Parts: sequence; structure tokens; C-alpha cells
Amino acid sequence: MNFLQNPNFDEGHHHQDNITEIVVPDGWRLYWLDNVIFPGSASPAYRPESTVWWIYHAPEVEKPLFFLTGDFCWKVFKAFAPLYFAVTQTVTGLTPGQRYRFTAKVFPDIVEEYSPTGKIWARDIWAAEARAGWSAPDTPWPEGADGDIAWTEWFNIHNGNFAFGQYCDVWVEFVAPEDGRAQIWLECKAKWGFANNWFMDAFTLTEVASPPEPEPQPEPEPEPEPELPSPRGKPRVQYERTYVLMPSDCPTSWMTAVARVALPFQVTLGFSADDAGIGDLDSRTVIAVAPSHIGTGLTAAWYAENYPGVTFIPLEVNSAIELEQRLYDLLEGRGNG
Repeated sequence: MNFLQNPNFDEGHHHQDNITEIVVPDGWRLYWLDNVIFPGSASPAYRPESTVWWIYHAPEVEKPLFFLTGDFCWKVFKAFAPLYFAVTQTVTGLTPGQRYRFTAKVFPDIVEEYSPTGKIWARDIWAAEARAGWSAPDTPWPEGADGDIAWTEWFNIHNGNFAFGQYCDVWVEFVAPEDGRAQIWLECKAKWGFANNWFMDAFTLTEVASPPEPEPQPEPEPEPEPELPSPRGKPRVQYERTYVLMPSDCPTSWMTAVARVALPFQVTLGFSADDAGIGDLDSRTVIAVAPSHIGTGLTAAWYAENYPGVTFIPLEVNSAIELEQRLYDLLEGRGNG
């Protein structure tokens, strides 16, 4: 059901306020700015002309463009000056608490110039915009401001919901107040002095379903009890550990040489790359003797991935004598450093 009076403009029209150039559909009222510069415009807007256009007065090529239903459409226009106008109607008999949508179909025929092949619509995407709104009955038009009207955002090309040279839906939804009365509004503006023609037809005010109630948020799951850190790997006290890591196939002479050095410096000697890296210690140093012979080859990157924080020192040697001397020099240097 359409709750508007004369929504297709076929049910009569009249001269508003006895102004010859202002013909409006019965049941509707037109407002406009006259000799006023509105925001975004560089020159004053002036009173438009308004007509309820009979299809039989239209050229054949324009009939399917501008007439959506019936024999009449509403045209508001002003050439060579900016244009700002509003149309409105007060509606009664609405169901209190019911949600309604007012939809105005508007055709912004904003012609920047005419070429041999036809119209060239405005190149500026902000050249024309429209918006819809609603208010309590008898609300005065705020003359380009928001006033006491609940307006939508502007429909325009930038927002992707508007286009020149075709009919566009400009709409607003509202919930009917307790007295079942509301005033609906359409506001249109064109900020440049082009051939500014606005066609309108097939307005509707219909009931719509209220948006569904939001589903209740699920109860948050209780947070799991934090796991107590395992004492495994925790040292009794922090200390600096140096682990001399030997290849499993090293000669006995190498082990003897390393043992002679390990004893005075009190470092750990072993064969496990994991034992060398494990432990919750602030300082872990692994001196890998001939690391290319340990497993498939041991590197600093391996420790960084598996045991972050380890200082990795490779020690490549060719003999037990060289091993003993270089390990001694290395440990002595670290101790003195």
C-alpha cells in the first residue's frame, strides 16, 4: 500500500500561491531558495519554474525517459543559475511504531552543454545531489540547513548511489510516531548555472519490516586456569654456562686435549647439541668443535630456531694440538673480556 496522496502526480495539480510559474501536484508543496548562495555554490540560486508535465506534450523520444507511471511527471527546473528546492507532504493514518520507507524517484537532468550527438551531462560529480528526510507535521523548511528534519546523507555520484541522466531512488526510513502522522521531504540542489532540470515520478511511502533484533551475544567462555610454569629446565640460580660440543666421531686425542682445557676453566664437555642449548639460563654459549661433523652440520641458525638466545661459536681445527691451543685461547679471552 502506498500511503502518499497523489504519488504519481496524475490526480490533479494547481498554481501554488497563485504563482504562474509554479505548478505543483495536488497534495504537495514546493520550497526553494531565491537569491541565496548556498554552501558549495559560487553564485546565487534563484526561484525555479515548476510544472506538472503531460506526457502528450513531450517529444516521443523523451516519453520513456521521464514518465514512469501514468500521464504526468513533475519537473522543476532553472537554466543558467544554481538551483535548490524541496518538496514535501504531510501523511496521516500511519501505524504507530511501524517502520516506513519513503522513496522518491528523481532524474537529475543536469546538462553542461549540448553537442550534435546530444546532451553532455555535468562533468563535476558534485554538480547535483539529493537527499530525503522526515519530520513532525508542520515543520518549517530550514532553507538549506538541517533544521528539525531527520535527513539522510546526500545521495551523489561520489557515494555511488546517484547518477546524472537517469532515474535514481532517494529514500529514507523512519518509525511512525504515536499520532500516526509524519511529514516527508525531498531536497535537491544543483550548484552550477547549467541547464538544471529535475524530473520526478512514482513516489512511494510503504511499510517495511523492522530490522531484526540483534542476537544476544554469547556468554564468554571462562578463561582457562593459567598453567603454572614447569620447574623442569629452571636453574636453582642463574649462572653462565659454556658447553664445548664435540663431534661423536672425534679422535680420543681430541677428547684428551679438550679435557685438559675444560678442567681449569670449569666448562661443560659433551656430545649433544640439544643438551648444549637447553635450559632457562640467561647466558648459554656453545663452542662447537668441527661443527660440520656434528649431525648433518650445525650452525648458528639451527640454534636460533630451536634454542633462541644461545651464543654459537664454531671452532674448526685439524689436530689435537691446534684444538687445545685455540680452545684455551678462546676461553681465556672470554674470561678476561
